[in-house]
Amino acid sequence: MKNILVLLPFIALMAACSDSAQTKDWYKQHDAERKTRVAECRNDVKLRVSTDCENALSAQAEVSVFGK
Repeated sequence: MKNILVLLPFIALMAACSDSAQTKDWYKQHDAERKTRVAECRNDVKLRVSTDCENALSAQAEVSVFGK
């Protein structure tokens, strides 16, 4: 029981720190958010490899080539 009480704050912290990634389709439908995220991703190499950035960049590529 004592171990669980020690681990509980760490579990809560990890849950709070996790970013929820938007889907590629979501980014295709939300132009302003996509453009903002793409700019952030291009300026930060560490951020660029995140799932959220991959989805935003992929959506930007599809919109650029095929339109919405």
